[in-house]
Amino acid sequence: MNGKDGERLRERLVVVGSVNPTKIEAVRRICQRAWPGCRVEGADVPSGVPAQPIGEEETLAGARQRAHAAMARHPAAWLAIGLEGGVDRAGNLLAVCCAVDDGGRENAAWGLRMPLPQHVARAVLEGEELGPLLERLSGQAGIGRGQGAVGLFTAGLIDRTRLWEAAVAGALAPWLAPEWYRPDEEA
Repeated sequence: MNGKDGERLRERLVVVGSVNPTKIEAVRRICQRAWPGCRVEGADVPSGVPAQPIGEEETLAGARQRAHAAMARHPAAWLAIGLEGGVDRAGNLLAVCCAVDDGGRENAAWGLRMPLPQHVARAVLEGEELGPLLERLSGQAGIGRGQGAVGLFTAGLIDRTRLWEAAVAGALAPWLAPEWYRPDEEA
């Protein structure tokens, strides 16, 4: 990135389609490393999917909806980020990030996918929401705003913020390395 582009980006707002502190912090960490000085803010927007998304399609739809709703709510934003967690039909934890810019360009990337314990996966697939279920089973209040399922099941080696960081970086790849993501390039 040349100096002029860097200056322009540092002044820009990145809005996250969530007020969950772990999601906002993940976006802040990645964006501050990429574009020091950029502002990152959260926005309380709907996902447009059930509280517990099931399957890749529903989880991705939630991330996309969050990104687009955040951009609509904050038209001064340069980028909007939607993050959505879900569970696939095989009982794996899903994490997806969708980024959309002020020109309508969109990209999505998946984060860590890991198996949930069978009894947890079964309960979620039968209709329970993962966060409240884990709060009840673990006795930890607010688990979805802290370590999350990933922190619980990795003994804290990966917390929810770190889970989201990789997905955010992947979704931002076209803006981080634009020379590799030109639509007119051929291999």
